Amino acid sequence: MEKLSVRHIGEPPLAERVLIVGAHPDDPEFFCAGTVARWVAAGTTVHYVVVTSGDKGQPEHWNPSRSFVEVREAEQLAAAQLLGVQGITFLRLPDGEVFDTLALRAQLTAEIRRFRPDIVLTHDPLTRLYRQHPDHRAVGAATLAAAFPASRLATFFPEQLAAGLHPHVVRVALLFGSDRPDTFVDIAPVLERKLAALRCHTSQASAFPGGTENRVRSRAREAGAPVGLEYAEAFLWVDLE
Repeated sequence: MEKLSVRHIGEPPLAERVLIVGAHPDDPEFFCAGTVARWVAAGTTVHYVVVTSGDKGQPEHWNPSRSFVEVREAEQLAAAQLLGVQGITFLRLPDGEVFDTLALRAQLTAEIRRFRPDIVLTHDPLTRLYRQHPDHRAVGAATLAAAFPASRLATFFPEQLAAGLHPHVVRVALLFGSDRPDTFVDIAPVLERKLAALRCHTSQASAFPGGTENRVRSRAREAGAPVGLEYAEAFLWVDLE
């Protein structure tokens, strides 16, 4: 059995500004809402980038008089507001059709240069853990390429300088959904807030057999067990400096 490597346990890593890049609405809440809640309580400013609006997650009997994209974005806004997130950027790429393209890297580089985070969180593009949506892999790969080296070098996307978006160095990337986590944030004090944020995504209530809350509790127990935490969110730490 592979020995567990531990980089950090307990409170979230110190940061003034954190950018979370998810493929779909509800990805930030599912993977890291507890960590977000703890960061916000500590005074950290958190911003989301959501790459798609989850338009292919429409329930079978959806009322066509309601725009599903508008509903999913409204759900994401409500969840973020509950957690105290500063704001959200929706890139609105087609759900299920995301690739790690130069154009996506440019968009994400612009968001990093605009928000100027210390830490970026995104999907682990290489994980074999559980099931992995192809959008997650593409978003994770593009975000890592934007965080290093693109966002720090003026020679990448120099047209952004004209818009006042100057190079920025991200210190750390934390990858969620990883099968090699080494960073474990204790979310027992904020588990109910994480669940409350997920309840905002009412259109996705039937997405998981047995219920979303049961799945989240189970995953949080699994994440915390190897390091003696009741409930945790687990990440792979990547140094970028």
